[in-house]
Amino acid sequence: MSIMRFGLFLQPVHPPSVDPTAALESDLDLVVRLDKLGYSEVWVGEHHSTGWENIAAPDVFIAAVAERTRHIRLGTGIIQAGLHHPLVTLDRMIFLDHLTRGRAMFGIGVGGGLPSDLKVFGLDQEQAGRRLDETMDVILRLLSSTEPIDEKTDWFELHNATLQLRPYTQPHMQFAMATTNPKNIRLMGKVGGHILTGGPPRSVSAIYEGLEQGAAESGMTASRDQIMLSSGLHIAPTHEQAVAEIRDGLVDEQLNFNAAVNGRTLTSTDPDDIVATYLAHNMVGTADEVGKRLQAVVDESDGVGGVLFVSRDWAGREASSRSWETFAREVAPRFTGSTSGQHSAAKAASELNS
Repeated sequence: MSIMRFGLFLQPVHPPSVDPTAALESDLDLVVRLDKLGYSEVWVGEHHSTGWENIAAPDVFIAAVAERTRHIRLGTGIIQAGLHHPLVTLDRMIFLDHLTRGRAMFGIGVGGGLPSDLKVFGLDQEQAGRRLDETMDVILRLLSSTEPIDEKTDWFELHNATLQLRPYTQPHMQFAMATTNPKNIRLMGKVGGHILTGGPPRSVSAIYEGLEQGAAESGMTASRDQIMLSSGLHIAPTHEQAVAEIRDGLVDEQLNFNAAVNGRTLTSTDPDDIVATYLAHNMVGTADEVGKRLQAVVDESDGVGGVLFVSRDWAGREASSRSWETFAREVAPRFTGSTSGQHSAAKAASELNS
């Protein structure tokens, strides 16, 4: 059985009515909790608009939470490349690589998950995509050579530039992109990076092919472990309770954030339809139901590195905490093999005593 990883994709999403300082503290507490429960990683988003996703500097958040945690890996998910000078971005990530003793991961991309994040800076997807290409070119050149480089574009310049601090992780920290762009998927294959995708499991084969193509260019071997899917998660003692606990928050977010703020067109504004659509694409129910749903995802994708679960305030702190713990204790071991020794020992003892 392939060993899977499970982690958190922290955008984060909090209604504007929630005190922002309290929301940030709640996010920090959640990562600390997941570290203690054995989750493998957390990816922290960067956003600058809407008032609903209030982490503007994922590297700063990671620096704060790194001091409160011991094992969980901490990634930027993602830095919006076109908003930052490439050398500054790389310098900050290398600094974080040292401060975390190698637990930091470098997620970078175009951005625009919130459309207004690019628009507020006067950028469109094409411009941001070009800036990502130029940023990655400079970053990889700076990492691969100690010779100074020069570069001039319409939005940044470098003159005789070199890294004053080399990475703690050799040859460099793990890259990642949240992308469906074939060119960027191949790039992640070339550098051994990961793909964070919210696409359906059936899209994994195409992503893996792209990773293989990129890996071949640099003499590397791609792995399905480089692909992390994402999903909503909520577990309760009964299916009905799980749905009831998230229903109001889910409907409110779809209507008042995704539709009203982000301008997304919903297939239906009927609350029952909104809930049904969410349940069809996410993992909600009892531990056994979630385990079966996760196994179906593994089977349909033909194997992935793991799943990143998104966090929401919908169910409240106590119910959400119970859900995270139930998954770690009752569902994850079926896919990580962490309890195989106990099962083998119990069987052996039973045979001895029969």
